Amino acid sequence: MRFLTLRSLLYSLVLHAVVITALAVNFDAERQPVFKPQPKENIVEAVTVDDKAVEKELQRLRELEQEEQRAMEKKLKDLEEQAAAVEKQRKEEENRKRAAEQKRKEEEERKREAERKRKEEERKTAAERARIKQEKQQAEAELKRIEEEKRKAEAEQKRIEAERRKAEEEQKRVEEARRKKLAEEKLRQQRAREQQEQDKKTLQDIVAEIYLVVTGNFNKTGLPKGLECVLSVQTIPGGEVINVTVNKSSGNEVFDRRAVTAVEKASPLPLPADPATFDRLRLRKFNFRFKPKD
Repeated sequence: MRFLTLRSLLYSLVLHAVVITALAVNFDAERQPVFKPQPKENIVEAVTVDDKAVEKELQRLRELEQEEQRAMEKKLKDLEEQAAAVEKQRKEEENRKRAAEQKRKEEEERKREAERKRKEEERKTAAERARIKQEKQQAEAELKRIEEEKRKAEAEQKRIEAERRKAEEEQKRVEEARRKKLAEEKLRQQRAREQQEQDKKTLQDIVAEIYLVVTGNFNKTGLPKGLECVLSVQTIPGGEVINVTVNKSSGNEVFDRRAVTAVEKASPLPLPADPATFDRLRLRKFNFRFKPKD
């Protein structure tokens, strides 16, 4: 009866391993892509996310998860093979026990026959009695050995079951870490988008204010209408201008020179004093498109 119970436990172990493998495949199918935002470009121009870099990062994460899944499936397969080996060993031990039991019964039958002959003939010798006793001891020792092997098989079964539970817990931990990572990445991307929108609006406000103060210091007397130039402006936190050069000329040297002078007179520009915000918006050096209203 105890060997039948062991057989049921082994069959249950194999069935659980198959179910776990199916669940692992489903978990892999339900994974969601992970996006990684790209560094911001120049503050005056639109900031975009490099789709190729995002796809590359997503592919890397998928490959990492697939490697973890393959390792888990291999471990479960190894446990199934161990269970099959234990089942084979149990059957062999069961056959040996039956053979030993049959041998014991035959021995008891021989003993009864010997006793009958002793009573009937009283010619059984001491040597024969010693031989029977020795065979009995050997049979008992064989039965004891078989019982010990049975206990070992049960202990091995418990070990395999413990490893199976450990594998299931590890798989759950990996899946939970994956879900947590996806949630964190989604939140990070949402915050990055919100910060990007906020920075875009802040930059628009800053550019508008810079335009107003520079225009107020610009002398357009005697200049043709419709001129425009692009200036390269270097600043420090707080807005102090440390250098201004013409990045793209208007074609009119006087207009370009007065534009540079207007920016220098407007120093300090209305820029953030906070170094972190100042650097995030990339205001240490930026291009300023200047086209005064006619």
